[in-house]
Amino acid sequence: MSARKPSPISSERTPLLAEPEDAPSHHPPSPSDSLDDIQGKKRKRWPTIVALTVLCLAVLLICLGLALPSVIEEYAKEGMVFEPTKLTIDSFTSFGVRARIQGDFYMDASKVQHKATRDLGRFGTWIAREVESKTSTVDVFLPDYNDVLLGSATVPPMKLNIRNHQHNNINFIADLEPGDVDGIRRIAKDFLDQKINSLNVKAIARVSVRSGLINVGKQTITQFLKLQGQDIPTVPAFDLQKLRFAEHGLPGHPDGLKAMAVVSIANQYPVTFDVPSLAFEVLLPDCSDDYLSLGTARTDIIHIAPNKNISVGVTGIVQQLPTSLTSACPGSDSSPLDSFVADYLGGRETIVYIRGGDQDESTPEWIGNLLKDTILPFPLPEHQFDNLIKNFSLEDTHFSLPDLGSETYPKISAVVKVMVGLPAEMNINMDVDKVRADAEVFYKGDLLGNLDLRKWQSSNATKIDGDLLVQSIVKEAPLIISNDDVFTSVVHELLFGEGVSLEVHAKVDVHTNTALGTFVVRNIPAQGDIFIKPINGGFKMPEIKGMEVVETSEHALTLQAKVNVTNPTEYSASVPYCNVSLLVNDTRVGYAWISADIVPGPNEVIMRASWEVGSVGREWLSQFISGYNTTLTVKTHANSIPRFPNVDLELTMPTPRIFGHFLKETTMHILSSTATFVLVSPFALYITSIAAHAYYNGSEIGTINWEYPFAIEEGENVTPRLPVEWGGNALGTIRDALGGTLKVDANADVGVKIGKWQEQIWYEGKGLGAKIRL
Repeated sequence: MSARKPSPISSERTPLLAEPEDAPSHHPPSPSDSLDDIQGKKRKRWPTIVALTVLCLAVLLICLGLALPSVIEEYAKEGMVFEPTKLTIDSFTSFGVRARIQGDFYMDASKVQHKATRDLGRFGTWIAREVESKTSTVDVFLPDYNDVLLGSATVPPMKLNIRNHQHNNINFIADLEPGDVDGIRRIAKDFLDQKINSLNVKAIARVSVRSGLINVGKQTITQFLKLQGQDIPTVPAFDLQKLRFAEHGLPGHPDGLKAMAVVSIANQYPVTFDVPSLAFEVLLPDCSDDYLSLGTARTDIIHIAPNKNISVGVTGIVQQLPTSLTSACPGSDSSPLDSFVADYLGGRETIVYIRGGDQDESTPEWIGNLLKDTILPFPLPEHQFDNLIKNFSLEDTHFSLPDLGSETYPKISAVVKVMVGLPAEMNINMDVDKVRADAEVFYKGDLLGNLDLRKWQSSNATKIDGDLLVQSIVKEAPLIISNDDVFTSVVHELLFGEGVSLEVHAKVDVHTNTALGTFVVRNIPAQGDIFIKPINGGFKMPEIKGMEVVETSEHALTLQAKVNVTNPTEYSASVPYCNVSLLVNDTRVGYAWISADIVPGPNEVIMRASWEVGSVGREWLSQFISGYNTTLTVKTHANSIPRFPNVDLELTMPTPRIFGHFLKETTMHILSSTATFVLVSPFALYITSIAAHAYYNGSEIGTINWEYPFAIEEGENVTPRLPVEWGGNALGTIRDALGGTLKVDANADVGVKIGKWQEQIWYEGKGLGAKIRL
């Protein structure tokens, strides 16, 4: 290449690196010592490797071009000092880079260890005084990489004073040309993978030198340099800032997605230059070991100033997602895009990869070639989407319990409403038309079970104040209960507590329509809370009516009744079958079962109950018809609901009244010594026997002993005239009350028969009004 005229010396003279010490060295010199002198003893920096290495070696090798005796040559090697103060890239050219280097060059005899070499060197350089070079070239190779050519430098002519401590201000423009592009890519990959622990550098200079009238001619000089430890740089830190997403294309007719960001890169080096706008491909890993193109990106012009962080504006465009990016990998139900989105939304480290793309005409071809096959990892900033799901609620909830003979689980149907808090930087329209999920339900940190939503459910999305409201109609989603104890706690809290807050952890698949097209994003992590209101808030005692006997046996009586119950919650339920035990004083006296569809508010259900013969049941029934305040305990048992955990629920409640009083009215006939009674019964039965006693003020006034059956119909019934045997002075008391009413107490043992079922019960009444007639 032809020589280029040096530019004027820059006014920036402030050294950017520490100056060397004047004291003599106390260890044998080596090529690496020269590097330490260049950089200073405090810190070793990468500029000498990347940019300054080529130029500094050029200066050193030019100075070594004198064909001096070996002693003088040794003096030159040990005593040369070059302190770079500034490196500026003047321009990017079609062949490489045109750079300006500024610095201070001088000889320091104190750095030469051996006195003889030091003295002869000072004498020789005093005589020579100056050296002058013509246009020179320097090639830099890396022996560790099969002598790959890192780059070449063309250095203009230069004149230097080489006497001891004669400072030379250097300011020249050199042309730098990259070497083997493939080799540089390999080095770059090892550098990014942090595999370089040491690096050997070999520089070969071809330089023509003269000193005064002596023309030494063209010399080829080789110099070696070993870099290790802190000489090896680390990947510069960078920070992705101001990341925003928007639709790309005409308003209302987007054809893609646009991402805008500012990347801040740490720069600790004394370099100044502008980098032209660069184009990149944005890649994601595919199912194997290759990459898939996600979109393109372009940087703004990059301004680099010495020792200042670099800010780079980047705009990325995604216009169409390839099918291979959204298709599930072989042997998996996840696509490459699924894994990427799940990691990003889950707050885990998420990496995209960039590779040089098609550059425009303003970018030199060699830059495009260098970047084209170089793939660099680009970590996205970790983003914890803690508030992604702002609200998770169920409306119009319907529970379906398992039926007899069914192998299914309890099922839930509901309108699921999810308020998604979109990040402020995502200014895009999104329509979700179907969702599905596999959800785990927790209560107080313990797993309750799994809500199986693996079937696609129709949904729609509405944007509200920057958030996204997704509504989905869930139909009969199985609830697979995995912890019976937790389920029992939930039911008890619903019945007797203040409601239940359930936590749902789900992996959601979303079928979405966006500016990128229609595709499925799988395994999006979601979390939300569902509060179920307590049932006891508006609980009312059931109202029983329409009771009838539907079946009898010698040991049991089966009753059926219409029961009016009020569901105080907003939830509905289908109960194909539910069976509970009926207890009196911890003794089972029968069973009750229902089949019903329960809706919020009033409900009429059909209930059946089987009443068994036994002393406890007989006692309770006697108290009940006598008007006592009785209670009945309802308790669940195993298989109360088929294939449903036993919630061990026990509820004791006052017995609802199904009629006013069994004995409504009594009439005593004096002349015939008989009595008639008005009895009230909810269903038809037979009275098989009566042994009764009546008292007034503690004195017995009459008895009845009747052993002939008579029928009682449903409702009010007047019994036949039953013979009365008056007691002692009873007639006088009764005559005194003739035409009026006498308040009496009574007790009786009554035989009752309904179909095949018979039972002997007792009855007690206080203050009964008995009419006295002739």
